Amino acid sequence: MSVGLDLGTANLLVARQSGQGVEVKRIRNSFVEIDDEQRQRLSSSTLNAVHLGNKSFIVGDEAISLARILNKEVRRPMSAGVLNPEERDGRMVISTLIKTLVGEPKEEFEKCAFSVPSLPVDNASKSGTVWHTGFFNQLLEGLGYDPEPVNEALAIIYSECANDDHCGIAISHGAGQVNVAASYKLIASIEFSVARSGDWIDANSAAAVGTSIAKVLKIKEDPAFDLRNPEALDDEIGSAIMYHYKAMIKHELTYLSREWIKMKAQLDFPNAIPIVLSGGTASLKGFKELWIEELDRFHKRSPLPFKVSEVRLAKDPMGAVARGLLVYALSS
Repeated sequence: MSVGLDLGTANLLVARQSGQGVEVKRIRNSFVEIDDEQRQRLSSSTLNAVHLGNKSFIVGDEAISLARILNKEVRRPMSAGVLNPEERDGRMVISTLIKTLVGEPKEEFEKCAFSVPSLPVDNASKSGTVWHTGFFNQLLEGLGYDPEPVNEALAIIYSECANDDHCGIAISHGAGQVNVAASYKLIASIEFSVARSGDWIDANSAAAVGTSIAKVLKIKEDPAFDLRNPEALDDEIGSAIMYHYKAMIKHELTYLSREWIKMKAQLDFPNAIPIVLSGGTASLKGFKELWIEELDRFHKRSPLPFKVSEVRLAKDPMGAVARGLLVYALSS
């Protein structure tokens, strides 16, 4: 028995074997504090609540909905891919969420592979992963697991590139970061992250058209929203989202090319390799098509230092990291 735990800025996901397949469970990595009066009103409801001392929090997807109703700010235990140092309550909340999500080990010292981000190449102030890794390592050990940190993007190679002899480039588009890994037969040749991702898109789209992040999220998370026709739901907000998606893709391609060139003497991929896109930010309709368009535009201006066989979206974009972590845990 083993488990894969994806510690995302916006979502926590756990993957386990279930019968002949893999079961992935998700919970939103967010919370909102409620006062005593609100706590009494909600005491008989079915909202997910966490009570810590004299404080009460609504957590998960319900926190997003409730925050809009109460006009409160949604809070997150994590920021830019790691624990938010300014959220002391958040650390207690995420500990409770993980305990609920993974549960007790099915057997003694069950393996638990958990995701850790790469160091950012464009934001040195967010480079601390040692304390982040240690915190979750200790938490999972306390629950009775045998934990092991695994690079977030490399986990996607495990879940998506078995038929490619585990060669390829995996790009995980999360809320806080875009994580990138290039693998040659499970040897990670390049690992890095950039800060422009889902949260960057939301904040900058809102600022560009003078609206709130909540309104941007309402459009962006609408199942009908399509990056190929962004103006269908809202001409201003939709266009702003699409333009910032393009800027994010160009940014990650710029750094992928730069990092590859830095390592070129050590990189010897004999054949063209696939690029696998994943993550919640990559789950929008039209994302793959937009990404390929920007890749072609980038390549015309600045030829890529590697050959691409195909660009594909992970079979389960949101759960690809957790699934890969489970594969790793089962094979280690």
